Amino acid sequence: MTTSMKPGLRIRLLLAMLPLMLAATSCLAREVSITILYTGDTHGHIIPFSYPDVKTPGQFYSDMKYITDIGGIARRATLASRIRKEVHDDMLFVDAGDVMDGTPFSVEYSGSADILAMNAAGYDIMTVGNHEFNTSKAIFTRNCALPTFPVVCANVVDRSTGKLALPANKIFDVDGVKIAVFGLTIPSPTYPAAKEGYDYLDPIATAKQQAADLRKKADIVIALTHLGIESDKKLADAVPDIDVIIGGHSHTRIPVPIIIKHLNDSRASGIGGAIVVHDYQWAGELGRLDLKVDGERGHFALESYKGTLIPVTSDIPEDPVTAKVVDRFYAPIKSKYEAKLGTATEAFLNNDKGDNPIMNLVCDGFREAAHTDLAFNNYGGTRADILKGSVIMWDLASVLPFDNKLFEFKVTGKNLKALLARIRPGVSGARYKVENRTLIEATIAGKPIDDDATYTGITTDYLLNIMTRYVTDVKPSKVAYRDSVADYIKSKGTISPALDGRREVNTSSFE
Repeated sequence: MTTSMKPGLRIRLLLAMLPLMLAATSCLAREVSITILYTGDTHGHIIPFSYPDVKTPGQFYSDMKYITDIGGIARRATLASRIRKEVHDDMLFVDAGDVMDGTPFSVEYSGSADILAMNAAGYDIMTVGNHEFNTSKAIFTRNCALPTFPVVCANVVDRSTGKLALPANKIFDVDGVKIAVFGLTIPSPTYPAAKEGYDYLDPIATAKQQAADLRKKADIVIALTHLGIESDKKLADAVPDIDVIIGGHSHTRIPVPIIIKHLNDSRASGIGGAIVVHDYQWAGELGRLDLKVDGERGHFALESYKGTLIPVTSDIPEDPVTAKVVDRFYAPIKSKYEAKLGTATEAFLNNDKGDNPIMNLVCDGFREAAHTDLAFNNYGGTRADILKGSVIMWDLASVLPFDNKLFEFKVTGKNLKALLARIRPGVSGARYKVENRTLIEATIAGKPIDDDATYTGITTDYLLNIMTRYVTDVKPSKVAYRDSVADYIKSKGTISPALDGRREVNTSSFE
């Protein structure tokens, strides 16, 4: 015999069971989507900029879809805000360091303009790059206190206390998923703030300790690094507890995320390795990495990903709050840096190895102002291109963004030959050829260098530190680092890039 349950009783039983059913459902696997927006090596580029309209082999910007009137942190803020709404705030906005040193904003404000604009733009976390140390310890400390978001780095130690200078990491809760982010930076003991008071721990040894500890506390472990792409690959291979590496320093453009596979990876992740992303430089594009994690009972594992670089173009309106911060810093310096110096007939393309027309221009400016036989500058001392057309003081300050001083010296011909072979500087007043660290030929004013003669020269304080053993009679120059080149361009009126073969270097190693 069967009996039927009354409808009212059935409903009451179902209602009574509902909490148990919901609890059971919550224990089942659940998928969560998380978006990471990232930048790195912005180097003071908080207003829009352009690259030269010249396709240059080996330059990452040649592969970008848009290279004119791109970037700007107020546009970036709008784009980030749109994406944050799109993903219902399941997002982190991060930076991999070197926010300063590259434009007049850094020259005038030493990082504060960049960081306060980042506050307005809605960043969640950053690490420090080597250029954050290219100032005094006091300013470094100030800059690390300015952000309204965490600044993390696990391998920088304050020499005066023996403790970490910054928090090592931060754990975020994004829709129930615990995401740990720890910072690493490249050891840079020669930078001013580091000389004053900071030491560095080995990045990979530090990462092993950080990742192993954070793996116990978090579902996803992210290394926010300023080490360079090759070091990031080694890091991914050496530390299997890292899920994602968001890197900087090498100015590498990775349009699609790469994966460094971990053989015999026993973790629950379906990726089987570490995702590595870099956003090139200056934030002309905004990096986006979308992660999907699956989990049950509150434990999640990374299962899939996709990523892209989003152009920051002129059709993206500026966020008014961020734009106001930028204008607060730009308005007082605008007239100074928009002053016209001259006209470039073609683009001057900067490079860090070969014959460099910008390096030639800078060294010629130093030498003419000092009336010396020679002028030297280090490769890496010039930091930007000069575009075809009007050349303004902003362009020159971007080419020479550091607060270097110039020094004059004397050098014997014999020591000059040794210097050229070892240091291989940018030069004015001389021509030379080096093959495999051997000086093949060298002339001054068209004549072979005389070993017994003494020559006069001028160079930067940075390069002088490397040249000290070769030179004598060193004294501070009355010639101004940036203004000497500005005056040189003004005196010419019209300038043209000269690849005149004054420096021919064939070697696999550059200092």
